[in-house]
Parts: sequence; C-alpha cells; structure tokens
Amino acid sequence: MISASDITVSFGEHPLYENVSLRLTAGNCYGFIGANGCGKSTFLNVMAGDLDPNTGTIALDNGARMGVLRQDQFAHEDQRVLDVVLQGHTDVWALQTEMDALYTKEDFSDADGEKVAKLQEQFDEQDGYSQESNAAEVLTNLGVKPDLHDKQMGEIDVTDKVRVLLAQAIFSRPDILLLDEPTNNLDIETIAWLEQFLADYDGCIAVVSHDRHFLNRVCTHICDVDFRTIRTFVGSWDVYAASEQLARAQRSKEASSVEKQVAKLQSFVQRFKANAARSKQATSRMKQIDQLGSQKVQPSSRVSPRLIFKQARASGQDILETEGLNYAWDQDTPICSGLNLRIERGDRLGIVGRNGIGKTTLIRLLLGQIEADSGTVKRGGTIDTSYFPQDSRDLFQNEETILEWMSKFTDNQDINMMRAMLGRMLFSGDDVQKSVKVLSGGEKVRCLLSMVMLQEANTLFLDEPTNHLDLESIEALQESLQTYDGTLVFVSHDREFVDQVATRVLVLEDDGITDYRGTYSEYRLSKGLD
Repeated sequence: MISASDITVSFGEHPLYENVSLRLTAGNCYGFIGANGCGKSTFLNVMAGDLDPNTGTIALDNGARMGVLRQDQFAHEDQRVLDVVLQGHTDVWALQTEMDALYTKEDFSDADGEKVAKLQEQFDEQDGYSQESNAAEVLTNLGVKPDLHDKQMGEIDVTDKVRVLLAQAIFSRPDILLLDEPTNNLDIETIAWLEQFLADYDGCIAVVSHDRHFLNRVCTHICDVDFRTIRTFVGSWDVYAASEQLARAQRSKEASSVEKQVAKLQSFVQRFKANAARSKQATSRMKQIDQLGSQKVQPSSRVSPRLIFKQARASGQDILETEGLNYAWDQDTPICSGLNLRIERGDRLGIVGRNGIGKTTLIRLLLGQIEADSGTVKRGGTIDTSYFPQDSRDLFQNEETILEWMSKFTDNQDINMMRAMLGRMLFSGDDVQKSVKVLSGGEKVRCLLSMVMLQEANTLFLDEPTNHLDLESIEALQESLQTYDGTLVFVSHDREFVDQVATRVLVLEDDGITDYRGTYSEYRLSKGLD
C-alpha cells in the first residue's frame, strides 16, 4: 500500500531517525508509539507528503487513495461542517466544485451544458448524490449532532472540530488512513465506535496514539519510534510491551557487561602504560576499549517522570457527601437531579461519560467552585484538596518562569526542593527558567502534576490528567495513583487508565447518574456493553 525507503529526518544536528525503511500493507493497522518529541507525527507528515525528508522516498501503490487526520483544527473556519467532511473524498468533491462553478456562470452556454452532463454522469458513477447522507451518518456516529452539520467550523467548539476532521479522513473509506492522535477529545463511547470502525476496515491504517486500550483493540503491528530508528513488532500493544520489557532488560545487561569490560581494561592501561615491558599490551588494551566504545547501547529517547503523591496529614473517614443535589445549565440540560453521593477515605472514584454531559461541572460542584441550584454538599472537616483542572489556560498567562510559577503553590520556598521536584518531572537544568507561556501541552501537564504533588493534599480532584502525556508518563501517573493513600476523584477518557486506577465509577448518562462500586470494565460487562 505505502512504502518508505531510507527515510532520514533531522532538525539541525539532531536526527530523529536515519535510513528508515518500512512497508505498510492492506488489512493491517500500524500503531506508532514513542516519547513526546521523538518524531511520530513527523513520520506521518512525511508519509502524507506534508514534509520532505532529508533523504529517502515515499511511494504509494498505483491508484491508492489516502485519508489524513491532521492536527490543524482551525484550517476550515469559514466553511460548512458538512462541506469539510465531503472534501475528504477529493475526486467527488472536485466534480461537485466544477459543476457548481458551471451552474453559477452568467453566460451558461450549450458547451457548458454538455460538460455539466458529462460531469453529472461521472458524479453519479461515484455515488456522488449519496455523499452528503454518508458524511452526515459518519458525523453523527462520531458524536457531532445533526444541528451542527450546517454550521460554520468557526461556530463549533474544538472538541467537535476534531470529530469533523476525523470524519473527513474516514468517511470516503480511502485505501490508506493516516491518523494522528484520533482519540484526542473523544469520549469513551465515541472511541469504542472508532475502534470497531477501524477493526473492520479493509485498508491500511497508520495511527499515532498514547491510548493503550485503543492500541490493543485496533493494532496488528506496533511501530516503535526510538533509538533513531523505527522498529516494527507484530501484535498489539500488550504483545509489544511484554517483548520490549524483555529486550530492555537484555540491553541493560549488555550495557552493564560492556561497562565492566571497559573499566577492567582501563585499569590495566593505567597501571602499565608507563611500563616499557608491557606497553604493547597496554596499547592493545586501548584498541579494545575503542572497539567496545563503538558497541555502546544506543540510549533510548524514553524517560519516565517519577511521581509520588504524599499526604501532609491523613483525612478522617468522611470525605464528602451530597444530598438531593440539583444543578442544570438550563431547563433542558440537567447535570444532576437529586444526587445523593457519599465519598469515603481511600475511594478512587472515576467519573466517566460522553463529552458535554457535565463531568467537569460535577467536579466543580463537589469542590464548591459552582453553587448548586438546590441540595447540599458537605465536605469533611479534615480534608485538604488539590485540583488539577482540565482547562488550565488561566494558570499559565503570566510572564514567569517554571520555578517562579511553582513557588506560588507551596509554603516551602526551598529552591533546591522545587528543583528536585521539577527534575523528577523531566525539567532539568535551565529548563526551570523557561517561561510558562511557551510551554507545550505535555509540559503544562507535568507542571500541574508537580503542583499537585507539592500541595501534599489528602484528597485529589484530577480532571483529564492524562491529556498530552506520552505512554511512559501515563503509566508512571497510573502507578503512582494506585499506591496513593489518600482519596481520589478523577475524570478521564483513557479506558485503560480508568480501569487500572478507579475502584468505583460514577457514570453520567442522559437519563441519570449511576454509582457503580467496581471497575469500569466490570460496569460495562454488567450492562452488556463489551
């Protein structure tokens, strides 16, 4: 379907990968994984023809059509939502555009009429008259409501824009699909629909994702972007992770063995380099050191942060209780109606539900940031809370360094302590002097997690904490929260994260709220959803 031959991509003196050759074939889904900044999206851009590599070529099979999900969410602001999706079938869209241009001519001639007739025939052969209904169906399946289909892209929110661009990529069922973070801003139910769509897809798929459950459900191969190359493994994410764990241990063992040999040889050289009788032996040992130096194991681009959530003091048994809690945006959109909820020490409560149903609003009600229409929220007298907001733009507006930003969230103004904390979160050396206004999404999330750790609260409220994190960081966060002794309330659309962290789930649906004591997978199984 699509072949990459001897691809090298460098930015300045730092190569992302060198001389990479891959062939992606029909019927397979290739999941591209790796640390943030390793070049996953860059490689998709190269395959899409949006970026020229330093060396190498990309070749598509003859006649193969390609669909691409790009991350430019503001590229079609003045266009109708449905038209943006229709543009994904480039051939049919070109015919439609040409016919529309002819129809609007003031001096429409007989020749124009003949040309339109031919275009209409081609349009009909390609099922052009069904395109709008097909596009509308895909949009609706992806959670874009029909009343938005005729709006301008600039009139809808970012979450829906992502869904529209995803619909554009997939609706014409191209031979090759390139999807860059397709699950971003999708809720669990929409992700489940997309998983099934891709699992049934006959073409060739290349996808960048940090969602482990998604990778397990759709991928037949994993492409690991690391060590300045791209290695392909047959199987899902779980198969890759198991084999890579063994390989990592072997590489560590080999590196340790090489280091020991080099140290032994260096000791010999130091002892006998000035000894005339043994100078030849010392010279021979130096050559061996050079040879072993060339065998050093290439360092991985993967680095995991070290997260440790502590409590300055433990809470009492009672954390939070609501009685008859009611809140609605308006008469037709209630968030909760008569909610009775009791949270006790040690609960790890995951809040799930479709986008826009009110998960963030519910967290803010529980925190007291929003006043309920009626009912009460009673918070335990011994709880200390820390809040990780989904929308953190207001926190990163000032002209200040990361170190200055961090100092606002703790009474302990020990610079060395804060530097150590930031170092564990992968901000080393001069990184702490970067302005918070220029940080990437992933860097902001790491700052927010550092803030939460510094506050040492016994009750954590985390709203979408895995957004913008790579797989290593998500796994580190998951493990740290599993061992946290306090109480946790969190929102996430990462199915694997919810399954592994939550011991109880609050499921928000249009017809009410379900408080299920068990894992999210157990809840879905009880409802026959999986």
